[in-house]
Amino acid sequence: MKEALYLKKNSAFLKARSIPYLVLLFLAIGLITACDKNDPLPEEEEIPSNEHLFNRLILVKNFGVQLPEGDEPTDAQSPLYYSLEQNQAIDPEHQRSSRWDLSFSEIYRSFINCNNAAGGYGKDGSGKGGILLVKQKFEDVIDIPADNLFREGEKAYGTDDSGDFGEGLGWYLYDFNATIMGGGAEDKKHVCYPIEGHTLIVRTAKGNYAKVKIISIYKDLLDPKDWYRDSPMPYFTFQYVLAKAGSTSFEIKE
Repeated sequence: MKEALYLKKNSAFLKARSIPYLVLLFLAIGLITACDKNDPLPEEEEIPSNEHLFNRLILVKNFGVQLPEGDEPTDAQSPLYYSLEQNQAIDPEHQRSSRWDLSFSEIYRSFINCNNAAGGYGKDGSGKGGILLVKQKFEDVIDIPADNLFREGEKAYGTDDSGDFGEGLGWYLYDFNATIMGGGAEDKKHVCYPIEGHTLIVRTAKGNYAKVKIISIYKDLLDPKDWYRDSPMPYFTFQYVLAKAGSTSFEIKE
């Protein structure tokens, strides 16, 4: 009985004490929610372009990792990502960010695509990239194409119809049985040969441009006569030139 009287007598006091705590609780929840909404996720943080990389000829050597032991030549591989504007590999955790410009995937990681929110590995992300393969030598590619000519992630560029398993216009010839370039030699089967007269033009994830020439996918090996089925690969060696959004041509100023 005494306990009941005590609770009844002090109920107003207890309610009054609880109000400040409730107010503080709601304020804390509000602050946490505000932080969640306003603070960008790590993969969405804006990374400034490296200005010194524009209008220069840049060479990338041996970008890639060794395929898992026991993989067959036609096994699809998880993608690798590269930023042309940062000149560095990008961690897959940033797949849906605008940090990367090129993806390398599928067999030999030899299918190359752009970073666009509409399709490919950048789907539903923040990239606005594009990719176009032209039948021109790298040094002859001067003019930047109109934006409506670029693919926007819906299909990657890979094997050319001049080789085995061609998928239309591609950046390399695949000599599956060594009957095209390898003279039928067993150790020259499954070799990939970049086509000298085919150049990739890329609209980066942030809307700038680059022309790209793949030189080799074999580690430390640049001459086709040194490429064999057991050569360490795929390790991409390529060169590129960046141009600012709004440019009409590729220029090398340094």
